[in-house]
Amino acid sequence: MTLARLLTLALAVGAAAIAADRVACAQTVAPGVARAGAGAEENRLRSLIDSFVRGTPDLDGMEADLRRAVEPAAAQTSAELRRLGALQSVTPLGMQSGLTIFRASFEKGALIFGLRIAPSGKLAALVYRPQPAAETRGEEVTTAELAGTLLKPANVEKPPVVLLIAGSGPTDRNGNQGGAGPGSLRQLAEALAERGIASLRFDKRGIGRSPTSMREDQLDFDTFVNDAGAWIKLLAARGDLGPLYLAGHSEGGMIAIRLARRETVAGIVLLATPGRRFSVILREQLTNALPQPLRDEAFAALAALERGETVANVSAPLLPLFRPSVQPFLRSEIAMDPAAELAQLRAPLLIASGGHDLQVTAADAQALVRARPDARRFEAPEMNHALKAAPAGRAEQQAAYSDPTLPLIPGLVDAVATFVKNAGR
Repeated sequence: MTLARLLTLALAVGAAAIAADRVACAQTVAPGVARAGAGAEENRLRSLIDSFVRGTPDLDGMEADLRRAVEPAAAQTSAELRRLGALQSVTPLGMQSGLTIFRASFEKGALIFGLRIAPSGKLAALVYRPQPAAETRGEEVTTAELAGTLLKPANVEKPPVVLLIAGSGPTDRNGNQGGAGPGSLRQLAEALAERGIASLRFDKRGIGRSPTSMREDQLDFDTFVNDAGAWIKLLAARGDLGPLYLAGHSEGGMIAIRLARRETVAGIVLLATPGRRFSVILREQLTNALPQPLRDEAFAALAALERGETVANVSAPLLPLFRPSVQPFLRSEIAMDPAAELAQLRAPLLIASGGHDLQVTAADAQALVRARPDARRFEAPEMNHALKAAPAGRAEQQAAYSDPTLPLIPGLVDAVATFVKNAGR
């Protein structure tokens, strides 16, 4: 999900209870207000869990929007927590999207909680979901606080290996958010294994099984480039793998471009990757997503970030996009010109783009091709941003973003596999 889609959702609902992902969230904290200490948040979480288990959830301790989201599902939440048994421990995992994240371990399972306390002392945001289980196929591997899956083909000695880098937002190793989604990266990894190619895909920092000790305001674009670089070192140290390739989806392609300037790789695959600066694309996405007053404020904030400035005052509806703690990351990403950096690379390159991609358009693919006219191309007129066949309309594309049983667009996997096997020839 792009930042613009996330913002559109926030504007539409304000507070939401999503049963499938067991999420309730309302963002009502004023910008620039210091959060309560993690210790206070841990104590609040323990008290909240206890109140749900007793069947008397502390709804009075929640901001009004959050209460309206939580109350209809309170009985179901109480029942789910009781089924998990007694609370064993609460472990801080760091910050994500302005929330303090904890792992709550119970007798019969674990949940990941995220919460934030408002200046009023009431709970302003609450998210919870199951602790993701390890993948059933492949080897679970870890490095630098990160967790991933190394999937190798059967009966292939030292196969080429592709490092799969996920796109923007809280995206896990499979290309999903909140544990649900299209599963595009898992599908790509499994299909490559069938064609004799290994892959490593990983949960982004603070997502899935990759905890983080860093605060959100400590993260910038190069944090995620460095994380991908840590995986390169792990793969290079193994003696059971062949040449290394990078394959980045969306923002992950930008990470791959930056990383390939630092590390020697056998080739690069750019999947639905921006070719223009992020601020240009975001302005396009926000033009139709925001009413006029908010659009003006958003564009002014973008202009300030382009100048390297901090935006201190942000209206509540725009906090999902421009909250102060995420601005260091935004400034660093806006500063990158993907096409200009790509033009400096000589590694073999495959550019894959789709005609029904509503987030990264033909203008982006064209910018990448101009930067590297020697690149191999895969173009699919009906492919959307999730790498699947989909109608052209936004509403009609929702299934392609949420249904992991829908296959990848025909021809994509073969194009990637052929590129990997022949890039050095």
